[in-house]
Amino acid sequence: MSTEIYYFSGTGNSLVVARRLAEKTQGKLIAIASVIEQESIRTNADRIGIVFPSYLAHLYGIPLIVERFVKKLRYADSQYIFAVCTCGGYQSVNALPTLKNLARLIKNAGGKLSAQFSVRLPMNNLDYDHIPVPISTDQEKMFEIAQRKIESISRRILRRKRDKHRIAKSLFNLLMSPMYYLMRKPCVTALIKYAKEPQDSKLTFRELIPLSDNSIYVDEKCNGCAVCTRVCPVNNIKMVNKKPVWQNHCEMCLACAEWCPEKAIHHWSRADGIRYHHPAVKIAEMLRQSNSGFTNL
Repeated sequence: MSTEIYYFSGTGNSLVVARRLAEKTQGKLIAIASVIEQESIRTNADRIGIVFPSYLAHLYGIPLIVERFVKKLRYADSQYIFAVCTCGGYQSVNALPTLKNLARLIKNAGGKLSAQFSVRLPMNNLDYDHIPVPISTDQEKMFEIAQRKIESISRRILRRKRDKHRIAKSLFNLLMSPMYYLMRKPCVTALIKYAKEPQDSKLTFRELIPLSDNSIYVDEKCNGCAVCTRVCPVNNIKMVNKKPVWQNHCEMCLACAEWCPEKAIHHWSRADGIRYHHPAVKIAEMLRQSNSGFTNL
């Protein structure tokens, strides 16, 4: 029984999860960025996994590249499709609504999400201060718990287990809906600011996210090495006069800021001096995300 695991990752969290799942299921590890330009994405795999981070869960949660991927994927009734959402905050608050939206998106595209999982790993911007309820920030503990969770997910995948606690998840999403609604307006207002659009802009969050790179900049430490252009999973950065220029189709993944060897890139969502990537991921693996097809494990 064959398995393909598609992933999208900026700081390596989702890559680590996808890589381990591929190892445990003897599957193929495939970067979504490496196939996203195809008109349609076809696979004969019996099990298909989608591993990705949750961004702005109260708005939508699904990275735009993952949304495009799901719409291009061609589904078969016999396929077991599962998703693993990585997040930095409470999984019930960040991952549940994101996975609900993904299930709806896959259904509308002609498929069925058989199982939904989540794994908590450090936030890509390490900003825990905005979380009203105290949450553990011990990275080593997070990695330890995540490893156990991945092992459990692997066993469920191999047995093609379906979702559990569906009613409880649905009730929680229903109860949280008013809070998500209240959080949307200030979030969109912030995106308008970072996109440098007029305050009365009517652009939707899907239109604003790609433009948010208007608030990313480099300082005098930039030496024109162009690593940022290579590590960007969607080729959103071009070098102009030996300096990076963002092209307004940003995925908000922070890869450019995180992997800059000179620490010269400043991202609007990350405080100066803050850097994070999963310690088990090397930059060479991130560079392969959009430049290679898949890796056989």
